[in-house]
Amino acid sequence: MMVLATATRATFGFSNPNEAGALFAMIALAVWHLPGRSRWAMALKTMVAMAAIILIAMTASRGALIALLLGGAAWWLAAGRPFYPRWWPIVAVAALLLVTLITIPGTMGKRLARSTPQEPSLVSRMDVYRAIPQLLVSAPGGWGSGQAAVAYESWFQPINDTRHFKNLLSTHGTWLVEWSWPLCFLYFMGWGAVLLLAWRVPVAFGIWVAWGMACCFSHVGKEWSLWMIPIGSLFFVAWKLGNKAKMPSWKSWGWVSGGAIGVALLLGALGFSGNTIRKSAHLIVVGRGGDFFYLPDERVLGVAWGKIMRRRGDVTVATDWEGMKLQGGARVVFSGNAPVPPGASLSDQSLLWINPPPKLDDAQKKAVLSARNCLFLWGQFRTDANPLALRAWAAQSGVSWADLPSVGLYVPGEKLDGANIPPP
Repeated sequence: MMVLATATRATFGFSNPNEAGALFAMIALAVWHLPGRSRWAMALKTMVAMAAIILIAMTASRGALIALLLGGAAWWLAAGRPFYPRWWPIVAVAALLLVTLITIPGTMGKRLARSTPQEPSLVSRMDVYRAIPQLLVSAPGGWGSGQAAVAYESWFQPINDTRHFKNLLSTHGTWLVEWSWPLCFLYFMGWGAVLLLAWRVPVAFGIWVAWGMACCFSHVGKEWSLWMIPIGSLFFVAWKLGNKAKMPSWKSWGWVSGGAIGVALLLGALGFSGNTIRKSAHLIVVGRGGDFFYLPDERVLGVAWGKIMRRRGDVTVATDWEGMKLQGGARVVFSGNAPVPPGASLSDQSLLWINPPPKLDDAQKKAVLSARNCLFLWGQFRTDANPLALRAWAAQSGVSWADLPSVGLYVPGEKLDGANIPPP
């Protein structure tokens, strides 16, 4: 028996199989935009749709399969047509093909058979999806372009979870977390408006529903070429509206606005539950604040340095020197080669510097000397630099020195917690 889906998931030149699956799901629907209702035209379009379904099986993308099924259902719903007996052969063949692709001993069948709540892939997705509302609420101004996965790993991923993500496993979730709330609201409105207008052309409506569902299960939206089919379907919508099709009523637009507001309120309500992280333009506050970390160095505290902050409990992080101007009476913590602007002063604060550079510049020296007291923590096994010159300057300047045992330049959170660091 021929196996259509092999142990290796086909990508067809895309960066991952889910992108290819999303494309084929939309092709299976978009082919019905083509003109022609003769027997041969219908047979040709059916063959193209069937081929697209086979290719989806080769990608073994469960998200693409769900997108295809829901997109087809949305198309049928928008069409509002009865089911004619002559369509039974087409539906029967499509159903048989789907069942065959799911049950044959290939990658799609195996992945669907493993689709239980305990499967690692589904567990990781649920962990990430549950954190999206909290990420949104914690940063009303957004976490910044390309920072969604980093923000999740630092601030909302379980501390003992070491999995690394490039995005939030969803186009919608990734972009919403990166953007500010006003842009998020416009995003909801944009999707509502497109679906409302596409309802006039059932195939276009099905394509946009399929595309929206594919964007729920993977970050396929970053691939610009995949937008060509859904955007292209809008030309059919514009053509129909231009031929005296009835525009949506004001009441319909009101429902779209209300739906966008409702989604925003729901995400906000979910995000406030148990959330102790607050991000502003210059600060990230954990709990009630505490030690004042300035621009943590990823070489010293790791990419997900937020986990160290959460482990410590109450911490404030200044993401730039402007945030340092908002410091209270808590101890200031530098790490690595902390960039200090010329003329900066710590205003007689206590300073803890974890793995400072072997040679301080003038601005860094001035900041150290302006502190009430200062402690340098040096990784015992650092091989990137010799500490002798810095140790001599510290002794001359009245700066305390302590070695961090069993670590080098990088300091894991548990090692920092176990260090005997005196209070400020």
